Amino acid sequence: MSNLKDNATELYKQGYSCSEAIVRAAHQSNLINNIDIGVLTKLASSFSGGMGNGCLCGAVAGAQIIVGYALGRENITDSSKEVKTAAKKLIDNFKEKRKTTCCKALSAKYDFNSPERRQNCVNIVSDAAEILENIVKDNAKDIELMH
Repeated sequence: MSNLKDNATELYKQGYSCSEAIVRAAHQSNLINNIDIGVLTKLASSFSGGMGNGCLCGAVAGAQIIVGYALGRENITDSSKEVKTAAKKLIDNFKEKRKTTCCKALSAKYDFNSPERRQNCVNIVSDAAEILENIVKDNAKDIELMH
């Protein structure tokens, strides 16, 4: 796995949304590779900008998509304990670093079109990717079994 954090921030700087940057970086970093990158990007596209109303951060949502894909269950008979534990850890770690997962609150002091807001989002994408990368490392054995 190459550096998920660097890939995500670079993709965001290139113009991908926060959620798209996270999922594409996970694909580029070979965390997940048995899904079409275009399909993956489409799945994440609606999660940016706090899903249109400014609440759940798209970078967090994108990271959760990857947690679900990597650790989620495929059938109702499969356990959901592992994915729920990882999903909670992602939220808890993000809140520990950023205090909230709400996009509107994370960007409250910036004008939406300002370079300062954009840089703030670069930093948020970086944080979400780093947290995701750590969760992946913690669950590497279980994820490897799925590929």
